[in-house]
Amino acid sequence: MNPFYHKRTASLLFTLLTGIVCLTSQQTVTGFVTDGGGNPLAGANVFIKGRFDGAATNTDGAYTFQTSEKGEVVLMATYLGHQPQEKSITLNGEKVSASFILKPVSGIIHDVVISAGLFEAGDRKKSVTLNPLDIVTTPSALGDIYGALSALPGASAISEDGRLFVRGGDGYESKTYIDGMLSKKPYSSSFPDLPSRGRFSPFLFSGTTFSTGGYSAEYGQALSSALILTTNAFPERTQTELSFLTVGQGITQTYRKDDRSIAAGVNYTNLAPYYSVVPQQFPMNRAPEEININLVTRERLQNQSVIKGFATFSGSRFGLNYPDLTRPDALNSLSLKNNNGYINLTWTGEAGSGWILKSGVAITLDDNNLDLERFKVEEVNRNAQVRFTAKRSLSSKARIILGAEETINYFRQNYWEAATDIANTSQFTDYNTAAFAETEWQPAKRIAARIGLRGENSTLLSRQNLAVRLSAAYQLTARSQFSLAYGNFYQTPEEDLLRFTTNLNFERADHYILNYQYEKNSRVLRLETYLKDYKNLVTYDGVQFWNPDGYQNNGSGYSRGIDLFYRDQTTIRNLDFWISYSHLQSKRFYRDYPQKAKPHFAPENTLTIVGKYWISQITTQFGVSGTVASGRTFHDPNKPGFMNSLTSHYSDLSINCSHLRTILGKPTIIYMSVSNLLGRDNIFGYRYYTQPNEQGVYQRMPVRAQSSRFYLVGIFITI
Repeated sequence: MNPFYHKRTASLLFTLLTGIVCLTSQQTVTGFVTDGGGNPLAGANVFIKGRFDGAATNTDGAYTFQTSEKGEVVLMATYLGHQPQEKSITLNGEKVSASFILKPVSGIIHDVVISAGLFEAGDRKKSVTLNPLDIVTTPSALGDIYGALSALPGASAISEDGRLFVRGGDGYESKTYIDGMLSKKPYSSSFPDLPSRGRFSPFLFSGTTFSTGGYSAEYGQALSSALILTTNAFPERTQTELSFLTVGQGITQTYRKDDRSIAAGVNYTNLAPYYSVVPQQFPMNRAPEEININLVTRERLQNQSVIKGFATFSGSRFGLNYPDLTRPDALNSLSLKNNNGYINLTWTGEAGSGWILKSGVAITLDDNNLDLERFKVEEVNRNAQVRFTAKRSLSSKARIILGAEETINYFRQNYWEAATDIANTSQFTDYNTAAFAETEWQPAKRIAARIGLRGENSTLLSRQNLAVRLSAAYQLTARSQFSLAYGNFYQTPEEDLLRFTTNLNFERADHYILNYQYEKNSRVLRLETYLKDYKNLVTYDGVQFWNPDGYQNNGSGYSRGIDLFYRDQTTIRNLDFWISYSHLQSKRFYRDYPQKAKPHFAPENTLTIVGKYWISQITTQFGVSGTVASGRTFHDPNKPGFMNSLTSHYSDLSINCSHLRTILGKPTIIYMSVSNLLGRDNIFGYRYYTQPNEQGVYQRMPVRAQSSRFYLVGIFITI
């Protein structure tokens, strides 16, 4: 019998025998356990030394338990990789509160990340944790999470797209998770060659963990990378936030009372006034317009379990006149309507014996209506995921996590062609069932390891897979370490392929990663080399793309390279800067490629420098970011071969300024930014007309930004 259960049973019998006096002697002990950075430590054990009375902390680092002990006792807190801590408390019938700040054990890798997030053996050994301020103050990001991540090693600057392209991987290979749950449509809808943005404000999240590969078995269906977002915990107070931008306005109202909170926000964006001042490359028949509504709730229950709710709904409209590549000098009138909703609800609590349980459900609703003049497309996507995980510390040197999830993905596309009146409907539903198990173990003072397995089954493909994830870290000195990782990663083919045939297999990528990092006095140096080996990529005949017989899983490829990152927040007072460099070699045979070639989204060299300087005398931070990247491949039909040409190099210099002051007694931020300050005409590639001219030459149209610069001015007020 479990000794903790035996103790509770004996206590109950004693109460029945001795009456009300002993019942009233039961008292509650509560508190929090955090690390040196104030981050909660979930799963820490807190107990009375020499007794069985105690509890494990929840995701907020909170614990609570009842005890019948009296007098002065010693309360102990333990957590994997951290020094145990003891506190003397007096139990006299009154409620007692005791909190702990645990330090890393000597010999364990220190917290070494860009913004004081964790590096652990496994996926986080290769991850970078950003806070919201890092994102909004990166000049080239313009407040977009994905834009900020493009300034980090491993991510390529594909400015005409806006999605994450990581280490030679296509944009669809990176997935976003919010509180562990999948966000199926994290990007705004857009037309080709016009960049999308992330749907979520960075201020909704307490941390942004970007893994460029080798991530945990907890996450699947992503060949290249995982972006793991954690929503904020309880707000500190009730407040109102107002934003006034050159492109729109917003308001958020937050209420906080005891153990519950709710925040609701509305943001409206309309670029028509901006476009009337700043000319665009393509004429707009309707400037982008969007309304976004957010709702965030938090509640701590009596048993210290926590419920988090997060929902966002948006509607957007957009239209432009785009060149018709079948007729030189002709334009097509294009329009796009998108309605999107995302709901995320999670519960975290305890189950006794040190188990931390977490369950959640996430729902994505996305409707796209495209009017492309000569044909219309209606796309409907419904995605729902249910997930359950259980974590437990087996000892001070080992932890286990078990979990399962069910993801239901429904897709329907209605296609109608105006000239021929041809119509077609494609639809399917996929039930993807997954289970995973993972252990973290510290077998020796300087060694940490993670071993994980993940299995999946797809009803649509009638296929199963089993992925192995292995990683380890070895500490060289108190400030430096080596880590390595290996893993199998599978992904169901995208909807635009499955609409023609479901007789396909999972696509696969195997990751091999070796990492070295050094950290001292807010300086971080990281060097990482990697290899991604692709298998089972989907290929098809580009001429007869509609023919299901042409679809196969015979594609392959590789990506290999080196990422270098250095961040310094100490050497020059009030200056925070980082340098990011990536060298990438990649080739692949996939989709409609006739042969293995370097894809257009894999520049060979990328260098980014970001700097932020704070001047306290005028309460202002100035930021600058510069990026230079090698030219990218494209296919010129006027030349022999495939992907036979290269664009000129890409460069961008962006600046911003954030000024803090008080207006009418209220804290206010005045923000200004300019992207591509020098106005460089970056060419991302070329679109060629489908028919040659009289001289037999295929004419082309350059793919470039809608305007040479983007200006943004905003005022943010907190009431």
